[in-house]
Amino acid sequence: MVKTKELCKPANRLSKELSLILPWLDYMRNTKTIPIFTAKRIGFLFLILFSLIGKAQDATYSQFNLNQLYYNPAYTGYQYGYQFSATYRTLWPNVRGKKLPGPLSTYHAWFDGFVNLPRGMYLGLGAFAMQDVEGEGFLTTTSAGVSFAAHFPKIQAVGDESPRIKISLGAKVYFNSISIDWDRLVFTDQLNIDYGITGSSAFGHTGSFRKNYPDFDIGLLLLNNFMGKDKWYNEFGFSVAHILSPSISLTGSTEDRTRLPQKFIVSYRSTVNLVGGKLFVGPTILFENQGSFFRKQGDFYELNAGLDFFVRPSTKSYVVPLTVSVMNRLSIVQGKINTSAIILGITHKGVFGKKSNSPVYYVGAAVDFPYMGLGMQSAGAYELSIGIIIPPKHTNGYSKCPMGTFDHSGYFNSNPFMRRKK
Repeated sequence: MVKTKELCKPANRLSKELSLILPWLDYMRNTKTIPIFTAKRIGFLFLILFSLIGKAQDATYSQFNLNQLYYNPAYTGYQYGYQFSATYRTLWPNVRGKKLPGPLSTYHAWFDGFVNLPRGMYLGLGAFAMQDVEGEGFLTTTSAGVSFAAHFPKIQAVGDESPRIKISLGAKVYFNSISIDWDRLVFTDQLNIDYGITGSSAFGHTGSFRKNYPDFDIGLLLLNNFMGKDKWYNEFGFSVAHILSPSISLTGSTEDRTRLPQKFIVSYRSTVNLVGGKLFVGPTILFENQGSFFRKQGDFYELNAGLDFFVRPSTKSYVVPLTVSVMNRLSIVQGKINTSAIILGITHKGVFGKKSNSPVYYVGAAVDFPYMGLGMQSAGAYELSIGIIIPPKHTNGYSKCPMGTFDHSGYFNSNPFMRRKK
C-alpha cells in the first residue's frame, strides 16, 4: 500500500542524479532541440526521481464513507451484514504510463461479515486484496490480508429510546509484495544533450526485483447516539498503520530511512437530522500523518474536511438513497504544501426488493479538482466504488442512522444507533 516509493539509492547519489538532470532539462527547455517523445520520457524520469527522494506514502481515497475498512480495521463488521465491496482510483491520468488500469492507479476488493457472541457482543471478520500501480509497470505493490474487530455491548441509560455508545477495537494483518523492473528505468548517466537517452547505466541493478514483507494495523472506533434520541449521531475513529514499520528497500539497503513510516489516522463523522428524517447534514474530518506523530515536522500530513448531505425524499424509504459530499484536501509533504484539491462525491444506495431484510447495494463516484501544487496540470483524480450488503437471517430492519445499514435483533442489538421496531 505504498504510493510514493522508498529511497532506492543513498541520498548523496540521488542528490547527484538530480543536480545533473535539472540543468539538462533546463537546456532542453531553452533550446527545444530534443524530440518531443524524449521530453516526455525525461518528464516521467523526473517524476520517478522525485518519488525516490521522498519517503514512502500510502495510497489515499477520496470517498472515506465507502473505504472505511482501508483506514480503520475497527469498521470490520460495522454494517452488520455480509458486505462485498470494490474501489478503483486513478490519479494523474495524463502522466505517461499504462492506459489500463492507469499510470497511477489503486484498486482493491474487500469482504467483511460478522459472528454473534454472547451478551450483546459480536465479532467482525474480513479479507481483502489490493494493488497499486505506478508508471508503465515500473513499480507495483500488491497487498492481501485479513481484518477482525470486536464490537462490545452497547451502553444505554435507563429510559433511552436507543443505545448511546458503542466501542469497537480492530486489527488488520496483511502481506505485501513490491516489484520493480530496473531495465525500464532511465538514469542520468544515460542522458545525452544531443541525442537524448543513450547507452546503459552504471547503476548496477538489472532485471526485475521483488520485495516481500508482512505488516500489521490496529484501530479504535467510538459510536455515539446523543442522548439516545436518534437525532444526532457522532463517530470517532483512531488507527495506526504499519505497526511493524518494515523495510521496503528495493536495493537491499538497511538504512532506517528505507523503513515504511507508521501512519496515524484520526477520523470524525457526524450527522444531524434536520428535516424529519428526510435530510441529514454533518461534517466529515479525516487526518493522516505518516512519519512521526509526535514531531512537528513529520514526513506527510493530509487533512480532508467537508460536509456530507444525506437526502431521503420519502421517510418510507428503507435506506438513504442519495449522499452528496463536498470535501477539501490539504496535503503537506516534508514541510511543503503538496497538490491540494476540492473533492466532489456522490453515492446512491438502494435495495434489491421490497422486504425489510432485502440486500442493499451502493454505487459511489468522486472527482478531485486540484488547485495547488501541480493544479489541473495533473488532470486530477477519479474514483469509483461499488458494493452490496446482504443482511443476516435474523435482522431488526434497517438502521435509522444514515451512516449504518442493518440493525441487530433482540438482546444482540449491537448497533448503537438502533432499537427494535414496534
